[in-house]
Amino acid sequence: MSDIEPLSFEALDHTLRRSPGHRLFTVLAIDPGLAASRRLYTSDPAAYPCGGTKPLHPDNDFFREVVQGGRARICSDQEACRRAFPDHALIDTLGCRSAINVPVRHGGCTIGSLNLLHQEHWYQPDMVPALMRFAEQAAPLLLSLRYVEMPA
Repeated sequence: MSDIEPLSFEALDHTLRRSPGHRLFTVLAIDPGLAASRRLYTSDPAAYPCGGTKPLHPDNDFFREVVQGGRARICSDQEACRRAFPDHALIDTLGCRSAINVPVRHGGCTIGSLNLLHQEHWYQPDMVPALMRFAEQAAPLLLSLRYVEMPA
């Protein structure tokens, strides 16, 4: 994966489509006041429109690993996606059977996530370091949006 300075989520989408690749790419912002994440960008607005929200549950893996832990989470196959995503049926219709959620962090807090989905077994642990660098580059984009608030 080549490093670039994305100017927009769309530029990031195009870069990540080339490497490591994805069938669906979304950017979520964490809204701690609502205990939810809000979709700020999507590569598939018909299936996953911007503005959609997902509740954050402190007892699930996404919250523990990505939001609290600041670590990328890989769902390597269809069964892992079924366990992880309440909307797994829609994800499956898009041909997405693996996913990686990459935390976007600022000041030691997770403010959002980059979410890439692709065919089964697509995402591998050796992809995480480069994706974390892209997430670092995405932080200013998230922070520039008025409704993204920093956790207390």
